[in-house]
Amino acid sequence: MKKTMSVLFGFLFAALFLLAMVGYAAEMTEKCTLCGMNLAGNENTAYEIVYMDGTAETYCCPHCGLYKHAAEKDSVKSSRARDFISGEWMDPAQATFVFKSNAVPACAPSWIAFGNKAEAEKFQKGFDGTVYSFEEALTERAKMPKGMEMNGM
Repeated sequence: MKKTMSVLFGFLFAALFLLAMVGYAAEMTEKCTLCGMNLAGNENTAYEIVYMDGTAETYCCPHCGLYKHAAEKDSVKSSRARDFISGEWMDPAQATFVFKSNAVPACAPSWIAFGNKAEAEKFQKGFDGTVYSFEEALTERAKMPKGMEMNGM
C-alpha cells in the first residue's frame, strides 16, 4: 500500500511539474511579435491581425498592431482591437484612436483604441494626445518608425 501511494504521489508530482513547465513555457512565448513586450498585462490594449494565409498574430497594443496592419495591409484578412475602457474586442475600423497621450499603457508613444469616439475625446481632454479615425491612424502610423524610437515625435 505504501509503495502504491509513493508511486502515485511520484506520478502526481511529475504531472504537476510538467503542467507547470508547460504553463511557464507558454507564458514565456506570449509576447508581442513586433516589439517583444509581454502580452500578459496588456489585455486592454491588445491588437490582433488574421492574415490571408490563416495565420494570426497578437500585438501588445495599437502602436505595434497599426504598424503591422499598415505595412501588411494587402495581406490582412481581418483584425480586431481591444477597447481600452471595456476591454472588449472590436473592429478597429469602427474605433477611434488617441495618439501620444500622457498615458502610456504599453508602447510609447501610445496609440490607444476606443470603441466610442466620445470616450476617446473625453480621455484626450484628461491625458492630451490627438484623436484619429482608423484610416487616419493607419496612415499616420505608417509614416513612423517600426519601433518606439520616434525622433522627436
